[in-house]
Amino acid sequence: MAKSKEEAIFIGIDNEVIELTGADKEAFIAQREADNAEREAREAEQVAKAEQKAAILERLGLTEDELKVVLNG
Repeated sequence: MAKSKEEAIFIGIDNEVIELTGADKEAFIAQREADNAEREAREAEQVAKAEQKAAILERLGLTEDELKVVLNG
């Protein structure tokens, strides 16, 4: 993200607001990008699991409620 390098980033510490610059700003941006990538990976994994579950239920010809009855009954 080229914009990230140019944008002003402010953080609050207690009642003081400061602008991040230099290495601190670069570290903040890198951490934010890593956090976003991790979040996107978790979301993609959840979608894949939901799709896999739906496919299995379809192959079995069961609804989710019917599967719960089978497993708990």
